Amino acid sequence: MKPLPFALVRFSVLLLPLVLLPTTLVAQALPPAAPAHDVSEVPASRLRLSLTSTSAFGVSNGRFFNQLVGSRLDFRFTRRFAFGGALAYANLKGKDRRAHNVLPEAVLEYRVPLSGESFGLPLRMGAGFLPRNGPSLRLSAGLDLALGETVSIELIPIEPMVWVNRDRPEVSLNLSAALRMAW
Repeated sequence: MKPLPFALVRFSVLLLPLVLLPTTLVAQALPPAAPAHDVSEVPASRLRLSLTSTSAFGVSNGRFFNQLVGSRLDFRFTRRFAFGGALAYANLKGKDRRAHNVLPEAVLEYRVPLSGESFGLPLRMGAGFLPRNGPSLRLSAGLDLALGETVSIELIPIEPMVWVNRDRPEVSLNLSAALRMAW
């Protein structure tokens, strides 16, 4: 396995402040959080299944369009922090025609509540691996809205993603949407 190119590491480090900036601004506007030992911090439903769709628009070397459709299963440790895994069918731009693949990912999420538990800002980082291509890394920040106790929708308007395709990194800006169900 070859080490990640320096450009990919530098790109990831440059994006980190962009992802953390909205969190800092929101944290300054919110009242102090409840103590960590508060029982209300534990979610009633610890497991959450998301049906996702992502459109990836290539902005680096070669222009491309990739489509991901899949699901994600998260375990919520608290109302704000979750860890999970995702599996998506990937319809990719190939050399001569469209290529088909599967993208498994490990996902870490922190959710900043904006209006109680009904409206929030999910911040997510996902690392995956496309067979016969290479690793991927994506950073997400968007909005979610609860439609009830166990159902919510999520919209990620701009999600930068790095795809390493045969030792050459490609960058895309993604648009993602998800329907989430907890139990």
